[in-house]
Amino acid sequence: MPDHHVTDTNRALYSISQVNALTGVSTPTIRKWEATFREYLKVTRTKGGQRRFHPEAVERIEFLKRLIYEEGLSLQGARKRLEQIGESNGGNAGDNPSIEKLADMVTDLLLQKLFHQGIANPEESFNRRVGGSSSEGNDAS
Repeated sequence: MPDHHVTDTNRALYSISQVNALTGVSTPTIRKWEATFREYLKVTRTKGGQRRFHPEAVERIEFLKRLIYEEGLSLQGARKRLEQIGESNGGNAGDNPSIEKLADMVTDLLLQKLFHQGIANPEESFNRRVGGSSSEGNDAS
């Protein structure tokens, strides 16, 4: 395994306690995810061995949090999802997926969830709830 030591002091790096404060993910969980998703998070270490997280790693922890806590995926399920993202990027899960790509993935997941809850057409359901309809026109009576 390559030795990732902090060498560029001009980049913003976060300690594990700062990542905990930013994401709400506990430090033991962050350590577990670092070990489980090593190639995805790519955490660096100081010469003293302390973890340092680049902003991209913090964003990825937020994404893992959504997959695991909000979508209910297991660690194995989250790993599989990351592999799918990597394949759609033409690389692997360690590649840096764009924010747009991640947003598209989250949107797709939410639409799938709505579909599985029986809402085949979210726009139609929304319009029914607010009292309008996309078919109700701009008729001036």
